[in-house]
Amino acid sequence: MNMKRIVIFILSLLWLLSPVTVFAESSEQAYQKARDAYYSLQDSSRKQMYRENWENVYDKFESVYQRFPKTRRGADSLYMCGKTMAGLYTVSRIKPDAQRSVDLFVQMAETYPESSLADDALLQAGKLMEEVLVDKSAAYVLYKQLVKVQSSGDMVGKAKARLAALASYAPVDNAVVASAPQSTIVAATAKTPAGSRTLSSIRYWSNPDYTRIVLDVSSQTKFSAHYLVPEPSKGAPPRLYVDIEKTGLAEGLNEKTAVDDGLLRQIRTGSPQSDTVRVVLDLESIGDYKVFPLSDPWRIVIDVAGDKSPELKRRDSEISSLPDSSGDAIAKVLNETPKDQKPLHIPKAPATSTLRRIVVDAGHGGKDPGAVGKSGTLEKDVTLKMAKALSKELTKQIGCEVILTRSGDVYLPLEERTAIANKVGADLFISLHANANNNRKAYGIETYYLNFSKNDKAAAVAARENGTSIKQVSDLELILFDLMANAKINESSRLATVIQEGLVKGISKKYSDVRDLGVRQGPFYVLLGATMPSVLVETAFLSHPREEKRLKSSAYQKTAAKAIAKAIKDYAVNNKLIASR
Repeated sequence: MNMKRIVIFILSLLWLLSPVTVFAESSEQAYQKARDAYYSLQDSSRKQMYRENWENVYDKFESVYQRFPKTRRGADSLYMCGKTMAGLYTVSRIKPDAQRSVDLFVQMAETYPESSLADDALLQAGKLMEEVLVDKSAAYVLYKQLVKVQSSGDMVGKAKARLAALASYAPVDNAVVASAPQSTIVAATAKTPAGSRTLSSIRYWSNPDYTRIVLDVSSQTKFSAHYLVPEPSKGAPPRLYVDIEKTGLAEGLNEKTAVDDGLLRQIRTGSPQSDTVRVVLDLESIGDYKVFPLSDPWRIVIDVAGDKSPELKRRDSEISSLPDSSGDAIAKVLNETPKDQKPLHIPKAPATSTLRRIVVDAGHGGKDPGAVGKSGTLEKDVTLKMAKALSKELTKQIGCEVILTRSGDVYLPLEERTAIANKVGADLFISLHANANNNRKAYGIETYYLNFSKNDKAAAVAARENGTSIKQVSDLELILFDLMANAKINESSRLATVIQEGLVKGISKKYSDVRDLGVRQGPFYVLLGATMPSVLVETAFLSHPREEKRLKSSAYQKTAAKAIAKAIKDYAVNNKLIASR
């Protein structure tokens, strides 16, 4: 009897240890758990409102893909990663989420071309590129790839239909564009003649209280901004327009773009003179606006705040309107050059009484690697891992909603990061970075807030993070007086101080020789226009061998994240943004 039991035990053990059986069961079980979590999320509209729930489902599918990349469920999980991010976009309406979904679908199709879901992935990527990111040329390329590579797939018919509809957007050359700037609403569909300057695209982020519009111009030129008060008797809304000199319109930019989000009605373009481009914003209301240029690449940024102030409404009624003219009010804006009017300003809104939402920005990404350590560690990888760790810690310690500007290796223009924070109504904006210096002996931790750079070192850091020269940093400071009117400088400096002290203290508990470089100030693109307290944290130096080793370790990343989260909690309690416990 004992011998029989031993034989049965050995046979059972051999069966359990069979690589095929264990492998198949493990991948299947892991996938089903992730799938159950996905459908549980789909069944609850309340759960869908929280970004963390989408990220948790994404992490489950990503784990299956990483653990079992050579199985069918590995392919299925990567496809579901893309589908999850697409679902998140339908709630967040943050275009980096849609871009991330596109990247994942393309990755899935390229990694698993034999999968029955590969053609589905390319079709979904094409739809997102066409309908959400509004790059029809890139969408055409994706549909073309589907038809060519997945010729036997059941989505080929739908792809061919889209190719026919987008025939006019077929690229001039055969270059395959895998992705496009996340918020381009209209882009050139034909090559620009050599030597000419064009307005190549318009990007926007908007909600009922805030709008940021970015005008991408091929090279630097002069521009002017003008405001027109509303004329209710003529059905004319408040309008803001920018004239760009010695510039032409790229093909595809001569049509109206409807927005209708409660603040921005539509965007229009025209040419009042042969060598001038005019971009007109039709608004529901306007409380304040700022227009300023950024360089490398050169673009014009327009920030508009909605009007919630009765005082401003009274002031508007006292401003004389422009001379009357016959014809459509829209034609008047496009065809005439009215008198200049000074920008309007409104009193600062009272500080928020609760801490509801924090935006965490992982510095750099995609084609922008940031600083590179001697052993090859990339700043963009370090900041993304640290941002995800900080998101979890903030959720755990404070319980507020946390939004990441990027959850994958994608490129985001610096002005888009702050725009995301403003659009979602964030209460704090935290941008994470890793420092670098030509002197490899330099090391330590420092935290910045937006202001004039006090010394050459601060200017050098700002230039590196802005992707510009030190001279361009100096040029930027010339316009900071006006830009910082609504920036929460005092609150940001307090937040920076608390984070700096907390981060140094937290890191010092587990690591030796931690240098406190203090709180500094500088003109960082990524902080420009933030309507909430905002800071940039340089967590250590990638250029220093010891600190590079620390930065790439998950232990250091989690320690730093925990320390920053605790510091933010202390800041919130001290400023009565959350109740102390």
